[in-house]
Amino acid sequence: MKLSIIVPVYNVEKYITECLDSIYDGNLNDFEVICVDDRGNDKSIEFIEKYTNEKEIKNLKIIKHDKNKGLSESRNTGINVASGKYICFLDSDDMIVAESLNKLVNEAIKDDLDIIEGNLKEIFETDINIETGANKIKRNSTEVLDGDTYFYSMCQNKEFIPMAWCKIYKLEYLKKQELFMPNLKFEDEEFSPRVIINAQKVKYYDIVFYIYRRRDNSITTNIIKSNDWVESYLIIIDKLTNFAETIKDKKSYECLKNRISNFALSLLKNPVAYGSSKENLEEIINIVKKNKIYKIPSKSKNIKIKIQGYIMKYPNIFIKLYKRGK
Repeated sequence: MKLSIIVPVYNVEKYITECLDSIYDGNLNDFEVICVDDRGNDKSIEFIEKYTNEKEIKNLKIIKHDKNKGLSESRNTGINVASGKYICFLDSDDMIVAESLNKLVNEAIKDDLDIIEGNLKEIFETDINIETGANKIKRNSTEVLDGDTYFYSMCQNKEFIPMAWCKIYKLEYLKKQELFMPNLKFEDEEFSPRVIINAQKVKYYDIVFYIYRRRDNSITTNIIKSNDWVESYLIIIDKLTNFAETIKDKKSYECLKNRISNFALSLLKNPVAYGSSKENLEEIINIVKKNKIYKIPSKSKNIKIKIQGYIMKYPNIFIKLYKRGK
């Protein structure tokens, strides 16, 4: 089997039929769909069961968690039961372009790639002004590169997109890596850099195959409205810093360090961008001060990042300047 599509399912009854249509109404071939039931409280799984019965679908299986475990564990569950040569992740409120996905899989098989990355399109159903930037990036297809060179190139060209779902992975390769960290929010930020840098053969193919829906009440928007994400950011910074120490001899080392620094700066930028309450912002400021987060970007070799790090030592001034810049 060529491909396993892993679809974590949690409270998406409004979107799941459209998600499945994008798979089954196209010309995708030699694949399976693994829907991981993460124990939501709506009728998402009932909709999937009805969909498979009405369309007499045989290549979709539902794996049920015994309790809600989150996105990371749902993806890991899918990886552990997948049987395709390659796998991809599809969030259950998003869609794929089946014909484009076919081309990516065939390209990956042809070049025996560990990872192939495609392009994506964002659609907005929210007023929260946060983008991946993918709609503005104009990238050209690359030759086959080692992961270190690929990550370095993407960062240098400001083209790196951390989302795990815009890439297709060889299952054999992925199972040799540390998978998604359980209970971590924004897990792709920790997962993608190390999985790419460790890869032997990576390629970008300029074709839109993923449709990413930005919506209110998604995991991302709900997390940022509270302060639940801050601890995960601190963990990601720590884990990536430790990983960076293992790749000091690689060309992507400084790029990763800069990415860690920008991630640290986002601790103050995100609450402003997402319109966090004054109380939440004050709590984050105290966390930044207590952990002396400013030390991370202030040590960067990138002058712009270094300056922001120095200013971050004074969070209220940093926030005021960031608001003015926006």
